[in-house]
Amino acid sequence: MVSLAQKNVKERLAETLLYLEDNFGSHPDGSLHIQLSREELAGMIGTATESCIRLLSEFNKAGYIELTGKKITIVDKAKLKRISE
Repeated sequence: MVSLAQKNVKERLAETLLYLEDNFGSHPDGSLHIQLSREELAGMIGTATESCIRLLSEFNKAGYIELTGKKITIVDKAKLKRISE
């Protein structure tokens, strides 16, 4: 909890995505097992829904994740770990 409180929004989102994959796993296609709305994800990282959507889009364009509807697939785990640290 303390580590999340001391990070910026981008770092918190990266850490949360990794946390969700580690704790809930992923489907055979690589997408996260748990599907959260953008609003729920924003609530988890403590930011506005719009900021969360913008960051997810940024991660998608950078090639760290893939977005297909509500599905989130982590493509580059190493880069997300680097961002979250």
